[in-house]
Amino acid sequence: MLDLGWSEILIIGVVALIVVGPKDLPKMLRTLGQYAGRAKSVAREFQRSMDEAARQADLEELKDVKDSLDDLRQEQYKMQREMGQSFLEGSSKTKKTVNPMTDPKSDASKETASVPEAEAEAPETAEPSADEPAETPAQKASGA
Repeated sequence: MLDLGWSEILIIGVVALIVVGPKDLPKMLRTLGQYAGRAKSVAREFQRSMDEAARQADLEELKDVKDSLDDLRQEQYKMQREMGQSFLEGSSKTKKTVNPMTDPKSDASKETASVPEAEAEAPETAEPSADEPAETPAQKASGA
């Protein structure tokens, strides 16, 4: 604001006393004080209105952000629910797989029917189980 020191205020007071006179000086100072108070209240009200406008702008912006986040949450919830339902439906319904070799309706069974069974199936090799020890090459050679 105004940077007035004591000496400057004293000079202004002396000039005002000489110009206005000692009789009207208190009335003038009181009127000056009232004007200063009104100016302060107008400035304070202006500051409040500016703060309120800024707060409203922030609230509207925050409300928009909150609404968009709520929409995203609802979309995510719907997607998760749909994925869970499709997973549960897929696991509860066992899909019937058709083996073309054993299905009499398939063309593959007609083609393999002409091939002898010995050629169609590969010979199985017996592998030792975990309980039985594996046969060593010496035992294989002796036939035991």
